[in-house]
Amino acid sequence: MEQLPQTPQPDRPDDPSTRQPDGQHPLEELELKSARTLTTVATVAGPVSLIIGGVALSTVALVCAIIAFTKVRRLLSQGDFPQRPYALTLRQTALIALGVSAVALVLNGITVAMMMPVLLEAMQTGDYSAILGDAAANLQNTPKPSNGGSAWG
Repeated sequence: MEQLPQTPQPDRPDDPSTRQPDGQHPLEELELKSARTLTTVATVAGPVSLIIGGVALSTVALVCAIIAFTKVRRLLSQGDFPQRPYALTLRQTALIALGVSAVALVLNGITVAMMMPVLLEAMQTGDYSAILGDAAANLQNTPKPSNGGSAWG
């Protein structure tokens, strides 16, 4: 068999062991990409949690915003690098996402705290009219299955 001559492979831009031509460390670029992703998650998850009423989702948004803000702040404190203006913009976006997700978490927490007594009372008494309104009457009038309650017969 004939051996093909091996040609050197060019440096891949996503390889952390190589340096970018502009002198930026690949680790800094990875940190910026990670912070951008976390900021995007926080920016989207905060308002969505207000719509669907999720304390867990707003908590995830807040944690992502805090991590993103911390990463960008750490990068900016290390010194000057070519993507500093981008990092400054990303820091501002992460700060806005942090505020929005914190407000969403507080509002979702207040909603849960206000609804918890009503939910507990409805579960204890079996009267769901406070939660469901007129639909609770339909829920109580549903026929009970005669043979053990199995949905499969």
